[in-house]
Amino acid sequence: MDNRDAARQRVTVFIIDEGKVLLLYRFKNGEEYYAVPGGGIEPGETEEAAAVREIKEETGLDVCLGEKIGTLVLDGETQHLYLTKLFRGKLELGGPERERQSPENVYRLEWIPLDKLSEINLRQEIRSFLLKYLSPVSNFLGESVTVVIDRPLGSKHPKWGFVYKANYGYVPNTKSGDGEEVDAYVLGIKESLKKFTGKCIAIIHRFNDNDDKLVLVPDSIELTENEICTAVNFQEQFFKSAIVR
Repeated sequence: MDNRDAARQRVTVFIIDEGKVLLLYRFKNGEEYYAVPGGGIEPGETEEAAAVREIKEETGLDVCLGEKIGTLVLDGETQHLYLTKLFRGKLELGGPERERQSPENVYRLEWIPLDKLSEINLRQEIRSFLLKYLSPVSNFLGESVTVVIDRPLGSKHPKWGFVYKANYGYVPNTKSGDGEEVDAYVLGIKESLKKFTGKCIAIIHRFNDNDDKLVLVPDSIELTENEICTAVNFQEQFFKSAIVR
């Protein structure tokens, strides 16, 4: 790897513990944002060595590096993403460590709950990549999927009694994290259905239930994240979840 290539290669490490991810909070030049620990790969340095070095410099932790979960190209740089749940050292959950700040420049480490990632200023591509990795059904994204509708629009939940404001069903011959078939919402259709084939445009990733949901629409329809959240809130209001796209 020459100097030019090295300058365009970075490592990013997700450190996860007890349902939280360790992030860098920064306030600089009037902007508040979060970032995942990591940095550039130096000439002649391996990805793994760079990851361990950068985490030590930014957090003080001696990382026991986990698996590489993929790569992203952002702003012309290739980011090599790693995930680890194991490390040596101690950071109190919820409390900053190695904090450096002045009125114009604040830098600190924070443990952020995974179900709060959509509420903070973290780059969308990074957030989505992590949530896709954590979801066991993310391989359905962008695919054409057929579902059997067993709870049509307007029907009531057999146990809890709430009304389904969208068609809801399951993908035959599949298995979700709870051992049952993968479930799916069908949005963009205003009549009750028995079966449907459409495009999977999103995943509802649940943090407090091992049962992620697909979001399907007809090929001609596109929905924003807010539109999806509103459409599925009749059931998802009872769970902590995030939209994965």
